[in-house]
Amino acid sequence: MHSNRLLFQLFESPIARVRAKAPNGAVRRAKRVFDVAGAAAALLVLAVPMGAIAVAVKLSSPGPVLYRQRRIGLRGREFQFLKFRSMVVGDHHDVHREYVQALIAGDVAACDQGDAEEQVAELKMADDARVTRVGRFLRRYSLDELPQFWNVLRGDMSLVGPRPPLPYEV
Repeated sequence: MHSNRLLFQLFESPIARVRAKAPNGAVRRAKRVFDVAGAAAALLVLAVPMGAIAVAVKLSSPGPVLYRQRRIGLRGREFQFLKFRSMVVGDHHDVHREYVQALIAGDVAACDQGDAEEQVAELKMADDARVTRVGRFLRRYSLDELPQFWNVLRGDMSLVGPRPPLPYEV
């Protein structure tokens, strides 16, 4: 009998139970192939809309089109997380940092009005004045996240898995 299977009987019918184990090299390579193929296909299909978004971001407010943020990846490795910029340039992230720290401390009331449970799940602030008009649209439809396909292609993150946290969220 194979070491990963355990056979047992239920009402005189043999039942196989498979034990979970850590993915081996072949599984990790297959996942990477899936990530590269999926990200490349998405970037190819979304090239024109992403170009239009880049123009809209650039025309809406001064500053770079892409927002780069330090994130923590697999095994604690830092990388530059890419998003379309949805906020005005120059505002510090102290407001968000304090917001997340209040959530971690369990002080949901000190964070924001609105649906507290939804905000805890999203870790986003309601009605953030730093968000541009174009940025609100991008965020509503998650279009600001499209450049992350580059992160997937580079191997910084995966199509499937947890969102890489900010350094102060770890």
